[in-house]
Amino acid sequence: MFAIDCHAHIYMKKMASKAVKGVGEFYDVPMSCTGISEELHEIAVSSPVRHFVVNVVAPSAKHVHRLNVFAAEECAAHSEFTGLATLHPDMENPDEEIEAILALGLKGIKLHPDTQHFDADSDKAMRLYECIAGRLPLLIHCGDYRYDSSHPRRIARIIEAFPELTVVAAHFGGWSIYDEAIPYLTDKNCYMDISSAMPFLPPEKIHSLIRHYGAERLMFGSDYPMWDPVREYEAFMKLDLTEQERELILRKNAAEVFSIDVSALG
Repeated sequence: MFAIDCHAHIYMKKMASKAVKGVGEFYDVPMSCTGISEELHEIAVSSPVRHFVVNVVAPSAKHVHRLNVFAAEECAAHSEFTGLATLHPDMENPDEEIEAILALGLKGIKLHPDTQHFDADSDKAMRLYECIAGRLPLLIHCGDYRYDSSHPRRIARIIEAFPELTVVAAHFGGWSIYDEAIPYLTDKNCYMDISSAMPFLPPEKIHSLIRHYGAERLMFGSDYPMWDPVREYEAFMKLDLTEQERELILRKNAAEVFSIDVSALG
């Protein structure tokens, strides 16, 4: 059964090595992947992970537009990519950039409160969600035992404030604090990806979380280049799930949220 990886980071070649090293140091995780598009292309043509929802994250407002252009260029060059844009709460005119994002053909927004240094439910961030609600889905990093910026209670406030906003809460809604997300992320309109969970949790816990949230709310993701998408896929396929649950998580939900033509993937 082929898969869509809904959570993959890509970097410009000249910055990839430094960026990947920085991610590894931030999370204290050994990095074995390169973070460049060519590596994902090779995976797409040689494995069941055939399509990637790729994203970029702007460290500051001044980097936003250039990174969005880069993401669009990579998607134009790789049919196996669907691209997400970046924004930053410090932007003076997010509406203008959102119009550019739509013109570039990008299919959503990725934000990472912890590395972009803002509270997920701050007034400035809420202004961004207001701009994209009903227009573009949001994939947002959630959870970190070391920080409070992306705590699931903040994500719950976003969902409550903007019912028209499609939210994909990354990492089962709370990386490293997976259980803390359970009482907050109850809205059936809130999706989650399962990236950066399988390397940290035993299969029985992953299975329990899937059963709790329901396959209709979950998406497969690797968090590349933190983890090898093929190994993540292989670990997922060992879980005791029905074929219907696998189809929902591996491709159907992501295809619906990010407007991906599954028929084109074979």
